Amino acid sequence: MVQDGQKSIEEQCLEDQVKEKLLQSCQKLKPPYDDIAVRYFYKEYSTADIAKQLDRNEKTVQTQVYRAKAMLRKIYGKE
Repeated sequence: MVQDGQKSIEEQCLEDQVKEKLLQSCQKLKPPYDDIAVRYFYKEYSTADIAKQLDRNEKTVQTQVYRAKAMLRKIYGKE
């Protein structure tokens, strides 16, 4: 029996499959968008955290996230 706040095995399996698909899609992008997309969408880091990790301006990272998102939409649209 599933307790409050816990996911069933099926829900967890489906979530894992979706995350794996997301990771694969992020890795299809060209640099630097692949790394940015993995950190932002898959690992769920904030743009500020990514900027610190990569020693980049936060606005630059925000722009790259925006562009990576558009590229991922195209990838998902083709499938």
